[in-house]
Amino acid sequence: MAVGARDARAVAAAAPLIITSLPKPEALMATAKAIAGAGLPRRIVAECSTFTLDDKEKAEKILRAAGHTMLDCPVSGTGSQAATGDLVIYASGDPKAVAKVKPVFAGFSRKMYDVGVFGNGSRMKYVANLLVAINNVASAEAMVLGIKAGLDPKVIFEMIS
Repeated sequence: MAVGARDARAVAAAAPLIITSLPKPEALMATAKAIAGAGLPRRIVAECSTFTLDDKEKAEKILRAAGHTMLDCPVSGTGSQAATGDLVIYASGDPKAVAKVKPVFAGFSRKMYDVGVFGNGSRMKYVANLLVAINNVASAEAMVLGIKAGLDPKVIFEMIS
């Protein structure tokens, strides 16, 4: 059951586990400050955005100072993969907190990996993103080679798909 909330403070008041996936680091900082300033008992914040480690570490420090636990849990996958639950989560941080979020992530992902200390989730996401970029460049180069060799681009695409 989903229930609306007017802001991050209201979400934190209602939920002991909070999952964030935010558009900008500034939104992460504002959310961390709102949760930290709410004066609530310990909350687990599973942060799923792809930001720099520096940004995530700043937010983690703010939350930790207020007694909360932030996990670094970037998501790997596309929008179409999200629609079918075919996402992968790279969870990192406090092992007990990671174990608590695993059943929640199971509801919308195919796999969650506990990759260790806080920040390793982002590090693994950077590795995965690099591999995607390399494969995209290699695919483009292969298409160019085939086209320059006189092959029909539609045939190339069909054959390598």
